[in-house]
Amino acid sequence: MKKILLALMCLCVAVTFTACSTESSVKTETKVSVSTDNVQSLLDKGDKNIDAKKFDDAIKNYTDAIELDDECVEAYTGRGIAYAALKNYDEAVKDFSKSIELDPKSAEGYSNRGQVYSKMGETEKAFADLNKAIELDPKYSNAYNNRGALYFNTGEHEKGIADFKKAVELDPNNESAVKNLKNATENNS
Repeated sequence: MKKILLALMCLCVAVTFTACSTESSVKTETKVSVSTDNVQSLLDKGDKNIDAKKFDDAIKNYTDAIELDDECVEAYTGRGIAYAALKNYDEAVKDFSKSIELDPKSAEGYSNRGQVYSKMGETEKAFADLNKAIELDPKYSNAYNNRGALYFNTGEHEKGIADFKKAVELDPNNESAVKNLKNATENNS
């Protein structure tokens, strides 16, 4: 009788522990999925605000996303783009650098930072980042377009035109590259 009573008590404790454990697990999973949904929602809002050229609002959206997930590469990238659009290049470089730290194989991060370095007049850093972007992803059209613009602006027109051609070859829908190639070839004839 004592053995049966002891077995029933152990069973009750086990059931209670399992129920608490499952309840805790469900709460944790719900919290994580809500946070992920919130981060994605903020990223989407930030992207829409960038498209609408509401860069201060976009910065707030991305900052809020970073507060929820401080390892969200997309949030640092988006905020960097918004800062660059506002010509706040120092903050843009910080955000692109953080996105590269979080994803060292991101051609986009290097290309974005290289473009900002170019606007800051830091040509060597710009070339280094753009070359790294192309090394990481030889099919990344924007990196060729950005490097082409840098070559063109530093007087190396033939190299610039070659990069614009490569960018258009890789992505014929890259409007910026198509426009840059057209302008470069018309002005270099």
